Amino acid sequence: MFITRSSGSSTTKPPSTRVARALEIHRSVMACNAHVALDRNSTHALTAALMLPCYKAEFRTLALAMTATEERELRYALDALCDRAA
Repeated sequence: MFITRSSGSSTTKPPSTRVARALEIHRSVMACNAHVALDRNSTHALTAALMLPCYKAEFRTLALAMTATEERELRYALDALCDRAA
């Protein structure tokens, strides 16, 4: 469940399909970045480095296809993820 903001109040509801997929891709990008940062010479880091452009292109395509409501939902979800990471 994700918290979405609408007209000043907070409600809990599941993310839309596109937003959920975008969040999955974002997690994959973050995992790839972590593998590359931890050990650049490992097989996992090489695979991650090769997958990053694919994930980023898929994320961009998905984001461009979103409605304004989905974009807002994604922004709030990503903000929540970043707040928890900090």
